[in-house]
Amino acid sequence: MTNTKDWVLPNGGTFLASTAGIHGTWAKATDPVTAARNAAKAFGSSYPQFVQVWYCPTDRTSITGMGCLSWHSEDADRVIPIGFFKLTRSSITPSNDERLTHESFQKDWCN
Repeated sequence: MTNTKDWVLPNGGTFLASTAGIHGTWAKATDPVTAARNAAKAFGSSYPQFVQVWYCPTDRTSITGMGCLSWHSEDADRVIPIGFFKLTRSSITPSNDERLTHESFQKDWCN
């Protein structure tokens, strides 16, 4: 038995995805699409689903019980927002939902 973490990239980073909402789910993967798909799959079978994705240090970043991203302050410059996406059974696209668009997610996180 090994302790291999198949979601960890060689540099110690990962893609962390979280479904939108207070009772959301999250997933880690070595690519953003797999992380988003796995988080949506863990949330349930209803679509569309909305997922936020970040690139971050794997062992020092997490999703809190309230669905918020949490990281160590010294890692702040290593937490990179990838985007806010709408997932259907067959596609993943930047969100255009009026409640939170991909562009407003990027603006909030990148400023």
